[in-house]
Amino acid sequence: MSRIEALARYKWRSPELPLCVINVRAMELSARLDIPLLRWQEDGLGDVNGFGCRLSSGLVLLVEEAAHAVQYLGATGPTIYVESMHVAARGIAPVISEVIAGLHLSMENLTWYQTEGGLKEAAEQSAQIGSRGGENGG
Repeated sequence: MSRIEALARYKWRSPELPLCVINVRAMELSARLDIPLLRWQEDGLGDVNGFGCRLSSGLVLLVEEAAHAVQYLGATGPTIYVESMHVAARGIAPVISEVIAGLHLSMENLTWYQTEGGLKEAAEQSAQIGSRGGENGG
């Protein structure tokens, strides 16, 4: 299994973009990857489980599963977030492939993924960041 680095903290270089939702729960994925599962509270969402990690390729992910979304909105598992600049520069399919391979999942584990509209949004966000000299407001 390739090395995945757990991240307790990370400052996004561009806005985070929801890339996909998977059908492997955050607790199971963290156990498979031997990454500590973190728990926190999000305003308006309540209890959240997840973790941040850096794939062996260098791509940084946030894996976030809101209990409310699973219990009441039919979410199948966590949402995986990436920096919008990666999607804007490379496209949706290559980044999804990198995430799936890096997390040792398959395409069958995807229950939702970002669209071309999301790609346009990512490009716009990245352009805004570039015009502000790399600040991400956070």
